[in-house]
Amino acid sequence: MNAAVRAIAVVMAAVGACGAVAATPADGVALLAAWWPGIYDTSEQLVYSRRGEPGRAEGSELRVRTIVSRIALPWLGDNVLYAEEFLHDDPEDPRRQVLLRLEPNAGGGVRVRQYTLRDPARFRHLHRSPRLIASLRADDIESSPGCDLVLRREVTQFVGGTEGNACRDDAPREARYIDYRVVVGQDLYWYRRRHFRVADNELEDEIAGYTWFQLHEARLFTCRVRWSANGQHAGLRDLLAVDVHDQGGRARFRTPDGHELAIELHAQDWPFAAERDALILILDRIGANDPLASAWAPIGSDAIAIDLGWIAVRCAAVVPQRPVISG
Repeated sequence: MNAAVRAIAVVMAAVGACGAVAATPADGVALLAAWWPGIYDTSEQLVYSRRGEPGRAEGSELRVRTIVSRIALPWLGDNVLYAEEFLHDDPEDPRRQVLLRLEPNAGGGVRVRQYTLRDPARFRHLHRSPRLIASLRADDIESSPGCDLVLRREVTQFVGGTEGNACRDDAPREARYIDYRVVVGQDLYWYRRRHFRVADNELEDEIAGYTWFQLHEARLFTCRVRWSANGQHAGLRDLLAVDVHDQGGRARFRTPDGHELAIELHAQDWPFAAERDALILILDRIGANDPLASAWAPIGSDAIAIDLGWIAVRCAAVVPQRPVISG
């Protein structure tokens, strides 16, 4: 689906949502079960790794294919999906196989319970084989305690993830937990997986996967960062300038007083908010769970800025979208 058709589809879906009757929890489950299945080609980027990942540098990308299929497993639930994930050129070696049971969440939205396979090789390509599906039993799977995803509908997509620090993935010498965020919509799939140390919430690593966008859809911005040594707005001085594209471009830097920060710029690549017609600038403190600050502007804007007094970021398009003057 090209960008124009995608935009029309989003508008039509939003109009339909506005005119619909009040949705019930079951409606949300049914809608997510209808939207999520599909074949997703994503670009997965290693955003940050405290100790480094063998054979992979920060900023490096992998092409990943994820297949999500609805399967009939009445003994597990009425709405069950099977997800299989692999590097796009190696479908015979899945790196992730998981069953997803969708159900209404007590606090609103949809709860997605995750189940892994005790013998994943035996059930490889489960979605293709009615025989394998029929042979699957309760003792072939195990739940992932604390790893439920809670997703809430925001117009034309579902947004959410894990809650708290109960989804564990312990390293050999330290207790760690997973913070997993996901966005699901029609022809849309985005995820971010971060590992934190339980002891001090220190970020260990971060990986983000997002639907592959053609390069011609990206715009290049120059982002200028100003910092104040005394914390006062009057003391702001130029610190650095970096070029960042608006399809998930990211740049990390350190302030003179030791803060490790990052800026991100998004347009239609990571539509985490409900509205997809916005240019979004995010200022992150490395290792923190939540952004330090964010700002948005209309999608065609040539500039966007954040000003916190002690630090300010302004991003301007390298090639402004000036209106064409005829005659």
